[in-house]
Amino acid sequence: MSKSKMKSWRFHEFGSISNLQMEEIEIPVPGDDEVLIKLEYAGVNPADKFLIMGIYQGASEPPYAVGRDGCGTIIEVGAKSKYSLGDKVITPSAPAGINREGTLAEYITLPDNQIYLLPDWWTPEEGAAGTKVFLTCWQGLHDAAHLQPGETVVITGASGGIGLAAQTLVKAMGGKTIALTRGTDKRDQLLKLGFDHVCDTNDPDIVENVKAFGGADVILDVVGGKFFAKAIEMANPYGRICVVGALGGVKSEVDPVQIIFKRLQIYGLQVSLYEAEESQRALQELLEVLEPSKGKIMIDKVFPFDQVQEAFEHMRHGPMGKVIVGPIGE
Repeated sequence: MSKSKMKSWRFHEFGSISNLQMEEIEIPVPGDDEVLIKLEYAGVNPADKFLIMGIYQGASEPPYAVGRDGCGTIIEVGAKSKYSLGDKVITPSAPAGINREGTLAEYITLPDNQIYLLPDWWTPEEGAAGTKVFLTCWQGLHDAAHLQPGETVVITGASGGIGLAAQTLVKAMGGKTIALTRGTDKRDQLLKLGFDHVCDTNDPDIVENVKAFGGADVILDVVGGKFFAKAIEMANPYGRICVVGALGGVKSEVDPVQIIFKRLQIYGLQVSLYEAEESQRALQELLEVLEPSKGKIMIDKVFPFDQVQEAFEHMRHGPMGKVIVGPIGE
């Protein structure tokens, strides 16, 4: 490779998202069990912003590039790697962008057990957008909730990356879906995307509305805050509540009596807690479920690589699907 420098979006201290700046650094050299990937697209996630702010548990001290979702082509392989030059790969495992250099860069080195071949029905854009959100949903729906065919899943933040990945996965697993979203602007589009029902979280009768559709056997919640009490109310007996985020706030008031008498189970999800081998297992399993329908993620907008800050700002306004950056290095 002729050039020795690359562009990378890195931060040097915790604080404002403005601390994330593009800089030039040396292109990394892969170890014996690693590969060097020329990244084509990278996803941006709310968790990346929380990490820069210093409120993401388990993150290493900076400096490093954030970004945990990416897709690219292997251009150099270590002596012990099982991969080949030219393989297109995605980044399912957690350390990238949390405990080592992330995917918001032109190049990245990763060991074999932290990458996976791009599924043949996904584009590189979809590989960069879908990997982590599908893994998060699989951790909740399969590993935690043990979703059964015919059960109903309530999905909060339904128009976001997690929400749309959950819809695709629930349908592939034989379940039914109720989308929860703020307002009615996205109702028709969510129904067209395959949700069975759509409810407005601003409606004071939201709990009764969900119960009218049969209630929730499983709830995938990215909101938390004051909504969490309503989640407990709309859950059916033996319901499972999978907590993915707290976009609505970190403080919730709950009624423990309902949890007791409904025999509810509440799970906290964090896909970054998957060990590398668990990530490989989970990704293989969920892709086997998605393959018959060729399930993939919807992308809201692709930003140029030099507009990462604009991409993070765009996420604040409720995108319909995932936000990614790329093509990288063009």
